[in-house]
Order: sequence, then structure tokens, then C-alpha cells
Amino acid sequence: MARKSTEDDYSGRTFAFTEARIAAARLAARPEDADSYGRRTWGDAECTALKLVVNVRTGSAGFYFVAKVNGRGIRRAMGEVDIATLIEARAAVNRLRFDRTTTAALAPRPEAKQDAPEPPKLGTVVADMLAAHEAGRWLPGRRRRQGPPTERTMRFYAELDRATTKVHHGKTLAQFAEALPSIFAKLQRKAPVQANRAIQLWRNIFSYAATAGLWLGVNPAIDNEGAARLSKTRELPRQRTLTDAEWKRLDTAMAKDAPLWRDLFTLSIRSLQRMGACCRARWSDFTPTGKDAAWRIQAGDMKGRRGGHTVPLSGMPDILVMLKERRKLVPKDCPWVFPAVEGDGPVTSYKAAWRRLLVAAGLWSKDKDRRPRPHDLRRTGGSRMCSAGVPLNVVTKALGDSQSSVGMVAKTYAVVVDDALRSAYAATTKRSRSR
Repeated sequence: MARKSTEDDYSGRTFAFTEARIAAARLAARPEDADSYGRRTWGDAECTALKLVVNVRTGSAGFYFVAKVNGRGIRRAMGEVDIATLIEARAAVNRLRFDRTTTAALAPRPEAKQDAPEPPKLGTVVADMLAAHEAGRWLPGRRRRQGPPTERTMRFYAELDRATTKVHHGKTLAQFAEALPSIFAKLQRKAPVQANRAIQLWRNIFSYAATAGLWLGVNPAIDNEGAARLSKTRELPRQRTLTDAEWKRLDTAMAKDAPLWRDLFTLSIRSLQRMGACCRARWSDFTPTGKDAAWRIQAGDMKGRRGGHTVPLSGMPDILVMLKERRKLVPKDCPWVFPAVEGDGPVTSYKAAWRRLLVAAGLWSKDKDRRPRPHDLRRTGGSRMCSAGVPLNVVTKALGDSQSSVGMVAKTYAVVVDDALRSAYAATTKRSRSR
């Protein structure tokens, strides 16, 4: 049996927690004292069930509630030491011990129902989580090593929240957790890829709520202690591109539509950039004349990158002409190349225009896999580069992806590469027969 440690001795299993002693214990954690998971655990001598768990490999530490309630082992994360204070952790443990809904309470206090504050609504928790995440006060998982998120990441979460979760903002966390499996199943049938993205948002919501002491149960968005797992749909790389004939039909339809949509979609296919970057293009980002003509995309508009990207325009005279014409159409004081039809800011909604153009071009299909998407314009531009014999590392640079993504680019454009390879073999065979 391990001996009980003294106040300043951390070789045992318990000691009276203080902020200073917790900091010293983290430094005293050694690999030889860790369990098979690389963790060292101490108990608080002054607060039963409160545990300090230190990862001896990384030095990270967290508070946990660990106890048996009615014969059942309960383990709950109470927050990271660097975020939650000792006072907050002890208060959370005391709340958990008397919470009937999560631990089948040992001895609930009579006044608990009268004194208990009204549980926060989901919308409040989401707003607090996004604000804390953007400011760097709360960083989940690998983000702790990467630092605060980019503006683009925060915009993605905000848009995902509006699309998948906002309708449930009036629910409490408990109500949302209970309804989550059915909410996910419905979204998965309608938009499986969006449902996959929503899992991460929901996981972060409950992880933040647990850290803030607002949620004491298991995270319902992950597999934990028998909680229903939200299984992601397998995502295969999309290889849909527009043929020359399809692009010609679409281009003809765009010529008859508003210049805004014609120019927006043309910029995407010619520059190989995502629709988000094209929509938020600013006049200040362009150098429209001379041999150094270029479009310098800001870092916040590039997916997953902290650096910007430059698209040379000197070799695309049609784009330079398009920009010159757009400058005449857009008010002088407007910073956006593609301003919103209504209100301030850049254009954000192009789905209705895209569908209208597909119908006019005879490319609309009820089959989502066959129907062209706006992002297929970027893919089509990259495919044309591959077909022209441009090396994959150059195509990767043109797309604005990091060079470590060459393998991903090769996989995405495998159909194009295979076509080029077949043509190469055919040409070789033809030459051999001619001898």
C-alpha cells in the first residue's frame, strides 16, 4: 500500500491541493511513476473525489471527478489546470456529487432545487465558446499547440453554427444532448458532409461547457462511457470536373446572366481559387497592370493557412480585362470586387445563381454526384493544368496549397493523371508500330 505523502512530498497518492503545490507536483511527475498511459494521478486530501492528472510526457494537467456512486464508477473531466482554478474545480466536484441527473446522487440537498440557477441556453454557451476560442482563452485538442484560430476558421464555425445548430439555441445543454442523435441523423440524411463537420462543432461546445463547469456529463458527441457515438460518413475525394463542352454551355449561360455571376465564376475557374476567396476579393489585393500584375490573397481567405497566396495575372489578359470592366460597374468607394447585391460587404450567397445557370446550361441533375458544384470550377482549372503536363508540385502551388499536399492533389486529380498516362502509352505504342 502506497504511503500517504506529506505536504511537500509527491511520491504518494494524495496531498492537500493548493495552486503552488499543484505546480510543484507537475514538475515532480516522473515517467517511472506514470501508468501505462503516461499519466500520474494524485487525490486532493481536502476534497474527496477531486483528482489531479498529469501527463508526464507533455506536462499538461487536468482536474477530474473520480468516485463510486451507488456502486458505479464515475469519472468526469473538470477542466484543465491552466484554465480552471482549484476553487472552481472543488465547486464543480461538490455540484457533481449532489447532481441526480449525472451521478444518481448520494444525498441531494433539500434546498438544491430552490438555489440552483437556471441552466444556460445552448445559444449562450455557443456564443461564449466562440468568443473564448477566438481570443485564445480556450483552445481544444491540437489547437493548443497551434495557437489561436484564424479569422477564416472562426467564420467557418459561425456559418456552421447558423446552418446546423442555431435552430436549437433555445434548448438547454441537457435538452440538446438528449436530442442530438436524432438531430444528427436528420442532418446526415440531408447533408452528410455538413453533418461530419457539425460533429466537431458539437464536440467543442460540450468540451467548452465541461471546462467552464456548465456540463458535468459525458460529451454526447464522442464515444465515452456508453454514450451514443455520432458516426461520420466516409468522405471520398470528389473528382467531378467540367468537360470542355460543359464549360462552353455554362459560359454561354453566364454571358446571358448578370455580369456579377459571370465574372465571379470565371475568376474561380481561371485562377483555381476557392469561391470564398473569390467572393471576398478586394480591389486593394490586385495589381491590375504591368508584368507584375497579380492577385494577392490575404491569409484569412486561404483555407488552413497562416500565409497568403499570390496568383500572377500577367498571363491571363482576359481576367485583367474583366477587372477593368468591373471597376466601372462597382462604386468607387466600395472595397469589394464582387459586392453584395443587397447591403454592405462582399457577395456571400451564390447558390441560387449557380442553380439558375446550371438549369439554363442543361447541366442540372437531381443526382448530387453528377451535378456540378461551384467548387468544381477550381477542380476543373487544376485538371486542365494536369492535362497540359504541368508538374503536380506546380499545380499544388497554383492551387495555393502547401507543398506537403502534393499527395492529396495527386489523389484528387487521379482521373486526370490516368487519362494523361493512357494517352502517353497510346502515343508510345503508335510510335513503335510506325517503325
